Amino acid sequence: MIQPNPFYGAFFLAVGALLSAACYSPSKLTRHWAWEIYWVAQATFAWCILPLVGAWLTVPDYLGLLAACSPSVMLNSFLLGLLYGVGGFTFGLGVRYIGFSLNYSIAIGISALLGTLLPLVWTPTGGFVHRLGALFQTTPGWIVFVGLMAAVGGIALCGWAGALRERLAGGERFDFARGLPYAVAAGILGAVFNYALLAGKPLSAAAAAQVADGDIRQLLQNNAVYPFACGGAWVTNVVWGLYLGWRNMTWPQLYRLSDQHDARLRFYYLLAFLSGAMWYLQFFCYGIGETYMGERFGFTSWALLMAILILASNLLGTLFREWEGTSPRPRRMVHLGMAVIILATCLVTCGNYLGQNGPSPSGEGASVSTETPPGAD
Repeated sequence: MIQPNPFYGAFFLAVGALLSAACYSPSKLTRHWAWEIYWVAQATFAWCILPLVGAWLTVPDYLGLLAACSPSVMLNSFLLGLLYGVGGFTFGLGVRYIGFSLNYSIAIGISALLGTLLPLVWTPTGGFVHRLGALFQTTPGWIVFVGLMAAVGGIALCGWAGALRERLAGGERFDFARGLPYAVAAGILGAVFNYALLAGKPLSAAAAAQVADGDIRQLLQNNAVYPFACGGAWVTNVVWGLYLGWRNMTWPQLYRLSDQHDARLRFYYLLAFLSGAMWYLQFFCYGIGETYMGERFGFTSWALLMAILILASNLLGTLFREWEGTSPRPRRMVHLGMAVIILATCLVTCGNYLGQNGPSPSGEGASVSTETPPGAD
């Protein structure tokens, strides 16, 4: 197996988070496309085409691997991906009622917390595993736990700073009573994507096992699962996007732009590909980072990805001068939140490093290597 290295893991998770934060930037240049048309195009690249190509290129004998795996593994990952796709709808409704910044932080905060801690209690392939208490009985475990809580706190600070900026700028009045349930639902369903990956662990473990120990392709084992986890999200989003295109009569924009040359449409598809590629490469890097984080504390990868995503989003916002002209209080708050996230990342990484070579705490019996083997029914 690949030797764990939490510092490498944190680096690849940070690269993935930066790609995720920037992946929708190309949409600003597709002004003659309705939102739903852009969304269908980029979703097709991000969640359908690129995961299939990535699996085909990086997983040896991928078709043979699928034939040997239990169909339930692939089906469960796909169905959980469908639920994750529904979270995209509720996220959009949350933005409508409580603003982007606050909705983003509530949804990401809940996703980070649930997607990280719940798999220590129950997994799709292992059932109830009872790892939560055992992992935090050691000093490294407590360092990791404090880091996770700090990450959620930093996300909350950045979100509140964004909401305060929007309020002081004279934006629309928030309707928390209507928007909060949508944000919470988006956070819960966002965490489901991590469960979709966990449901496919037997498949990724089989992909890693069929190459020699230390082979770099072991870092890409999650690529075997993405066609199913992402495929479910693609179905949900494309069905919804095409429905909106039919309702708004914008679906002809898929093949023709009014008063525009074909070159402009080709350019728009290129931008959609770029957006989809950044989204897919986010999880390409996530798979590498999770492998490097190691087995004992690899579950922290999801929280780190979510936290660094918030950090990267605000860094890009600062770079694009989105905070210029804002009063000092929101700026101080977002800077504090970003500093807390950086501290949280350091704590989780260092706790992971300290725990890699320490004794396994009692009760930590349900790990990836003991889950249902591929082919088992």
